[in-house]
Amino acid sequence: MHRLIAKRIDLPAAPGAEEFRYELTNPTDKDVRLDRFELFRADSLKALGVRRESCRLYRSGRHKNDMPAVAVFGAMDDAMLDALGGMTEAGERSGDTPGQRAILSDHLTLIGHEDQCCLLGFMTGRNQLLRTEIAVSESGEFLSLSCAVEFGCLLRPGETVQTEILRIEHTDNPEEAVRRFAQDKAERYGSRLSNPPSVFCTWYYYGLTVTQEDVMSNLEQIEQKKLPFDVFQIDEGWEKTLGWWEANEKFPMPMEEIAARIRAAGLIPGIWTSPFVAKETAPVWQEHPDWVLRDHNGQPCIFPMNDTTYWVFDITVPETRDYFTELYRHLTFDWGYTYHKLDFTRAAVIYEDADYHDKHITPARAYYEAVAAIRRGMGEEAYFLMCGGLYDPIIGLVDAQRSGSDVLSMWSSTINKGGKTAPYTIKQSLLRAYMNAWWHNDPDALMIRRNETMERGLRLTYGLLTDDEVRTVVVNQLTGGGIVCSTEPLARIDKDRLLELRRILPPMERQVQPIRLMDSGRFPDRVRVTYPQDGRVLIALINWSDTEAIPAAVTLDRDTLGFDPDEASRYAVCDYYAGKYMTEARAGETHALSAIAPHSAAVVKIERIGDAPIVVASDGHYSMGLELERLAANDSELILEHDNRFDRPIHMEVLLPESGRVASVTLPGMRHCCIHVPLHL
Repeated sequence: MHRLIAKRIDLPAAPGAEEFRYELTNPTDKDVRLDRFELFRADSLKALGVRRESCRLYRSGRHKNDMPAVAVFGAMDDAMLDALGGMTEAGERSGDTPGQRAILSDHLTLIGHEDQCCLLGFMTGRNQLLRTEIAVSESGEFLSLSCAVEFGCLLRPGETVQTEILRIEHTDNPEEAVRRFAQDKAERYGSRLSNPPSVFCTWYYYGLTVTQEDVMSNLEQIEQKKLPFDVFQIDEGWEKTLGWWEANEKFPMPMEEIAARIRAAGLIPGIWTSPFVAKETAPVWQEHPDWVLRDHNGQPCIFPMNDTTYWVFDITVPETRDYFTELYRHLTFDWGYTYHKLDFTRAAVIYEDADYHDKHITPARAYYEAVAAIRRGMGEEAYFLMCGGLYDPIIGLVDAQRSGSDVLSMWSSTINKGGKTAPYTIKQSLLRAYMNAWWHNDPDALMIRRNETMERGLRLTYGLLTDDEVRTVVVNQLTGGGIVCSTEPLARIDKDRLLELRRILPPMERQVQPIRLMDSGRFPDRVRVTYPQDGRVLIALINWSDTEAIPAAVTLDRDTLGFDPDEASRYAVCDYYAGKYMTEARAGETHALSAIAPHSAAVVKIERIGDAPIVVASDGHYSMGLELERLAANDSELILEHDNRFDRPIHMEVLLPESGRVASVTLPGMRHCCIHVPLHL
């Protein structure tokens, strides 16, 4: 057995934290297989600096279908079972041994309590896959923790490599520690943040049955109804097959002409692809059989999806990178699609028995280089959404990343192990809110139609959400923190449901944080949304109960607001759906809200009252006023300027702080308007 020389390298770190990596050297004259290297181990909670009583865990996941979770050690309940889900493609648990079970985490793990917590976070991740393993007993008690990196390659004679950097931080404020962790990684890799786009995509309802006619009819609806989408994205179903990126018979018009039509309608053309997998019959395999990823028995690695199977690209073959670059150069510059949704890319690195062509590059590094080749092809100006990819290796390369599993237009279902239902997919996005520092999170598409009959032979066509459940999935687009995406035939949506879009469009830059993350239970039910433009705070509250309405209240304190409120200031507390508000709220006070029905949600704005007028009630955008182009008052009138893109008047109540008066205003729909409200009346 060959032994490596391992040297720990300590790095500068903030007070209360340590950061380090290891250098590994092969001192022999032969290649040495390097699989997994452990950077840190703790065999007790005491070693992590946290108390044992009611100790909690937060685990992250390696890709969108994996379930992040918060659970209490020693409670083998549903929350713990969520945490025990593995990081495999199919979601099975892995790593169990007799008498214990393994919880697998990825780049971020928290152990402890809200007032005493240990953060274990990998600050880099482009060269190795990350694996934090928490062993628990059969009853869920903590046994041990191990932070490791996975190489999966050979180390040449005399070669030295570095592991990823691990941060261990002890904190009495896990929310701030997580924010700092995410921001530090964003600064290291240069995240590509801008204003998040609003997207119409064709997947949900249409699925693989989508046609050119479907595209054109929805494009016409967007134009006629002047819906404020930025992007029209054609999803899977346009291509001959995966890996054969030419239009099929359902798209007789040249794809570049369809892109031109989209652009003429004032939208950005978008297209779906999955570059790392291809159907066995795709021409690429006849032309390049050596590009197929095979196992150690020489058999192709198989990726199952949508009731069929695909072969996988061996992304360690250097020539594949030129292929990826040329493919996306063609789609972007020849065809004109400047918004790209890429799917299933994790397929390239999920096979433990894969026999890669290049034995000396790690799968994580090969993944980064393949995605970098794709970015070179589409150029820096194109918008790049990764759906179903790895997280850490591509920070700084992509503009957006899916934060949860595919959604269904129903609250609960036994389909796909019960995992693709509203509570699970919303939970995934909420527990990954910190990733908005790296890209725009994509909580997946909003589906709000009513449809009790399956059509086109697809369960995707159902629309079974109640009005209360629709409220929650609309709130999910707000708390996603990034992209707002809609889907479904626009001509088929009842007008009241279609107008739900007014609450979330335009998306606006915002920061999202579950409140008291370590105490949030199985499903986070209190979420803070902050608009950095002016510091206003929205609190989203969700009732996950199937049967009971719950009373709701907000307290003006640091936990709720994310900062210490000014004791000398007055605050407005505005219950969006109830249309109720109070304008004399003070620091430390608790204010009751309307009860929240089962499966429903509430949105509350909390805003400091200064000298300028503020909106205290609105049936328009959730921000309650931030969508206005102008809100001002002088001695004689109140002025509101707004481009209302929906065919519905918006009613607002506006507080005039100097007088304490509240003025009622109605903004007409579907046109740019400027309203002058006399104040002497």
